[in-house]
Amino acid sequence: MTGKSTLKQLQEENELLRIRLAYLEKLEALAQKKSQTKKNLS
Repeated sequence: MTGKSTLKQLQEENELLRIRLAYLEKLEALAQKKSQTKKNLS
């Protein structure tokens, strides 16, 4: 394995992690909104 391919792998992995993180943050924000609306309703 050359340094170049390792760097490319890391960059691809990094991109996937960033996408996953953004997705999780969106889910969390939605969950917080839902719990807030539930509190407001009761």
